[in-house]
Amino acid sequence: MQKEEHGQSFQPRPGQYVFVDRPETNPLLRTNGQPAESSLLDLDKDTLTALDITSDTFCSAGSWLGNGTLVGTGGDTGDPPFVPGQQTLRFYDPMTATWEEKLMVMPSKRWYPTMLPLVDGKVLILGGSIGGTGLNKVELNNPTYNIWPPSTADGTPDPDRPIQFLVDTLPYNLYVFLHIVPNAENKNMLFILSNQQPVLFDLEANNVVYSYPKIAVQRTYPQTGTSVMLPLYSNNNYKPEVMVCGGQATYEITATADSSCGRLDLSAKSPAWEMDDFGGIPRVMPDSVILPNGQIVFLNGAQIGYAGFRKGKKNNPLWLSDNPSFNPVLYDPVGKVYTKMNPSTVARMYHSVATLSPDGYVFVAGSNPQASVAKGIKYSTEYRAEIFKPPYLLTDVPRPTILSLNGTNIAGNRITIGYNQPIVFVVSLTDPNPSFTAAIMHLGFVTHSQSMGHRFVGLDISQANFDAGATNQYIVTLTTPPNPTIIAPGPHYIYILNNGAPCVRAAEVLLN
Repeated sequence: MQKEEHGQSFQPRPGQYVFVDRPETNPLLRTNGQPAESSLLDLDKDTLTALDITSDTFCSAGSWLGNGTLVGTGGDTGDPPFVPGQQTLRFYDPMTATWEEKLMVMPSKRWYPTMLPLVDGKVLILGGSIGGTGLNKVELNNPTYNIWPPSTADGTPDPDRPIQFLVDTLPYNLYVFLHIVPNAENKNMLFILSNQQPVLFDLEANNVVYSYPKIAVQRTYPQTGTSVMLPLYSNNNYKPEVMVCGGQATYEITATADSSCGRLDLSAKSPAWEMDDFGGIPRVMPDSVILPNGQIVFLNGAQIGYAGFRKGKKNNPLWLSDNPSFNPVLYDPVGKVYTKMNPSTVARMYHSVATLSPDGYVFVAGSNPQASVAKGIKYSTEYRAEIFKPPYLLTDVPRPTILSLNGTNIAGNRITIGYNQPIVFVVSLTDPNPSFTAAIMHLGFVTHSQSMGHRFVGLDISQANFDAGATNQYIVTLTTPPNPTIIAPGPHYIYILNNGAPCVRAAEVLLN
């Protein structure tokens, strides 16, 4: 069914995946007969639908607004019939499954920016370059940021604001890593890692508050690693720890990728990187996915080279990366141990994606390390998708089925909830001795080994009682996170687990 290569992906509704590619000769066609640049895969209906986008989305970014709309921006120059995408905004409405574009409205061009949901329901658009490049250059650098929606009454974009940090970290300052750091003041305090340098950045004050120690080896594009904010829990006051894994020390296509992860406690009095061996597998361009049980799966990527399109001709290619990393590794943040998983047989190189599903599995797709569609070569344009089943889906532990949230059936509904509130679930479960845990998760926007905004927050369970008036049903009461620095407003999923096995399908919520 896959007829479009997948450089970017997000989940608008349960069972659905939106893919964003670039203008190229994909076999999936729009109604006007042109190759599709975006598509909607609905696994529940077993359908693949071409979506209309008129701007060039190549190497753009995306993030979720607090109102539940996905906004994307950036891209490339736009060969006709496509218009330039570098200054274009795109909005995806999950309820209508359509894109709307504001063409060439932003104040500056962006290629390889990073985006992030903010505590006020807006999104940050950070950095990038003004044109395509391998290593960024002074003349192409865009060391600025913008916020959408703007502060203007008429909706005109605000002027860009400069950020010196993106000047200081040239040339490895594209697709930088971003996380909101929990705080009690409801401020947009950002962890930013560019090149090897992490900082704590106060967005409102527009200044670096603290410079953390550098991490060994370049980690951002094209020496692409990956980063996650480790699961947050109330029992340690939502202690923020960041993990940064993989990358490349040398800008050489024959160099072995990095096989280290760094873990940094941002709340420590003297933060220092705790390094490990990343499960023993060198990996550049890895994807990272937080699972509903708080573990993390790392997968995809290559063991040699760095990110980018192959050079040379189809019959004599020069690959910038090689030796695919077929084996996922599963990381337990509590025990700090890795477990090697069974390998895939599909090379997932440049422009691959991986994302958690509301059903608990990991959806994996993409790979196209060349500038156009190419088949019958070593690393062909990849249209096959895979499902990775974590160990919790391979046990006999009964999985809960969420029936309702606050009296509303979860099937087909996105249910609005607030912060620091009790919420009540009715759960069906055949296990006579359940042990419930729960988490609220933001699944993010996935591209180039980033899952922008991806987040896990454990939820406290105040009650979990057997419903005497129904068969195999429990009433489970949870408390939502205390403030939007723990998890930003917007669309999320709540997972309820029984003895580590996640629910059959998570509840789709809009947190505001």
